[in-house]
Amino acid sequence: MAENQFLVLFIQLSSLPFIILSRCCETLNAWCIREDFNKCLKVINSPTHQIPFSFLFYLVVAEDRRNAIHKGVDPFAMIRAVYIRIRNGDTQGASTIEQQFVRAITNRFERNISRKIREQVLAIAVSRRRDKHQIARAYLSSAFYGYGITGVIGLKNQCGYNLDTALDYKVLEMIARLKYPEPLYPSAQWEIKLQQRIEYIRACARQLAINQTYSRRNFHALGSPLQPKPLPPLRGERAFSVCA
Repeated sequence: MAENQFLVLFIQLSSLPFIILSRCCETLNAWCIREDFNKCLKVINSPTHQIPFSFLFYLVVAEDRRNAIHKGVDPFAMIRAVYIRIRNGDTQGASTIEQQFVRAITNRFERNISRKIREQVLAIAVSRRRDKHQIARAYLSSAFYGYGITGVIGLKNQCGYNLDTALDYKVLEMIARLKYPEPLYPSAQWEIKLQQRIEYIRACARQLAINQTYSRRNFHALGSPLQPKPLPPLRGERAFSVCA
């Protein structure tokens, strides 16, 4: 518990420079962010985001497990990504759900510091105006899942028209496609990567189910009155309910 409290305090304090920068940029319209900011709010305000909680649950597990305790950017994830880059030479993502949403809506993917900072500024500004669950639903309603598979229509084509009855495995698969979108001509290598990603998300979900105190806080922040389904147990394990 003390460790979690320290993490919350660390993220809140280390986020202050980003929050101040975001407010300054919003006031001065630096990088001309107001146009993209209004575009993001317009998408969030759209009434078409009928995304069930199960999709949000696995989205947080896969992409942003500290979603409930940050303000749109995750300094802890940034530090970890830099450390792994220096130590191992590997590239690891540090983008929050808010940042991924902004990237999807603005359609800006340049690999430079200026674009990244602008994305963080917008993510904080959007997070300040809208709830976590609204942003998460808007993101999944606009995300790219593969060739010809985009947004709510893409989800329904893959999971069935009624997303509330989507099979658990299909929900996992669609969230995994955020990292590995389906190419025009799917290869065996892509299939392997997708399956590995699915298993990784399942393992992370199981771990969060064990850490029940943190799980309750994180998923209540999404504002859902629903209880996620118990996770199917691995051999020799019992099922855990994330919000039990």
